[in-house]
Amino acid sequence: MDMLTDIEKKRYDEILSDLISIRSVKGEPAVDAPYGTAPKQALTYFLDMAQKDGFITANIGNKAGYVQWGDHGPLVAALGHLDVVPEGSGWQTEPFQLDTSDGFFTGRGVVDDKGPVISTYLALCRLKEKYLQPECRFRLIVGTDEEHGSSCMERYCETEELPDIGFTPDAEFPCIYAEKGIYQMHFVGKTQSDFTLHGGNAANMVPPYCECIDLTTMRGISADGLQAHASHPDMGINAIDLMLDKMPSAFVEGSDLLSLMKKHFSKSASEPFASFFPEDESGRMTTNVGIVSINKEEARLHVDIRFPVTVKTEEVRKKLEEIASAFGCSVVDDSVLAPLYKEKDSSQIKILSEIYGKYRGEFAYLDEEAESRSKALAETPEAIAIGGGTYARTMPNIVAFGPQLPWNKDQCHQANEKILRENLYLLVPMYEEALEKLSQIVRS
Repeated sequence: MDMLTDIEKKRYDEILSDLISIRSVKGEPAVDAPYGTAPKQALTYFLDMAQKDGFITANIGNKAGYVQWGDHGPLVAALGHLDVVPEGSGWQTEPFQLDTSDGFFTGRGVVDDKGPVISTYLALCRLKEKYLQPECRFRLIVGTDEEHGSSCMERYCETEELPDIGFTPDAEFPCIYAEKGIYQMHFVGKTQSDFTLHGGNAANMVPPYCECIDLTTMRGISADGLQAHASHPDMGINAIDLMLDKMPSAFVEGSDLLSLMKKHFSKSASEPFASFFPEDESGRMTTNVGIVSINKEEARLHVDIRFPVTVKTEEVRKKLEEIASAFGCSVVDDSVLAPLYKEKDSSQIKILSEIYGKYRGEFAYLDEEAESRSKALAETPEAIAIGGGTYARTMPNIVAFGPQLPWNKDQCHQANEKILRENLYLLVPMYEEALEKLSQIVRS
């Protein structure tokens, strides 16, 4: 376990600070910038840095790119992303200015996924120093549209070589063998002339704010929630859901979209959409109403659905159309990702779980995490199933591996996103070993 030197830590801090300062939220397409200028800026910065460090690099349509060491043999890859979700509200520091106080890195993307990408990059730098002529190719693939459906990886897969084995540092430890399906869609209903309703920034975020304006009196009503990742909607408080109880009941009853939401997607739903589907080893279905926009011009309700691995995508679509029809609404698909399932006893899963077991006791922790950490350390590290979606499902032979620890509070997509500095540093030797041992599997 070769910990980072002071020089490596300084380099880490500099790269992370530079990347966090780029507000790489998806924007309007521009010339040579399919996801907007900021995601392209983050990708360009990263590839230029790697080229200066002596790596083979490639820019794939300003949607994705890769950094590689080695020019022959099997392809061992790590896959991460440089785009982030919007900052939302409730920050105590500047979200796009790296804060390093109190032993933490704080800023949008330090956990999801810029920090882990940098850890993997510095692991690759170590392998470059160790193996002047490696017997395989080590590649770090980076995308810029993970938060909105991973079309960046669709573009990569169209023309680039697929890895023989690898991992993505964009989820949780110990290692993930199953991921629920992710169905992001929106209902379209009738427009309204007596009120406007707006809330949320992204389907995969629990919305922290919602506002309704009565167009007759021009009076506004607002609701404040708690932001969280849509894979764990119970960890947040949905402001759109709160608004159903705050706004005039006549507005709710007069809106097909809000009536649909109240019956099937609200906290007090009489027929929760998830109740129509069975639970399995990957867990129960979860739903999150992430965006609402109702006015004179449009009426849309965006929903993020995480469905169990044994549920078929077409079954979800059929039920969505059925309930939409009952309210006179229509269904529009935004992004559909099928579930992911890999055998728990594969060499790839076993190796990564063993590496996690080796390092897990070295991670720093907070006092309030001590009890849950002790319980986790007392258990044999085994692969898990999650409701979140990772890059692992965008190409074959990839599984998700970190950085979230079992005793950590989930920081993804939340205000004041942070992680202990020493824990991001520790990922470097951990991911170095992971890449090296995975290369041994494909070379054996």
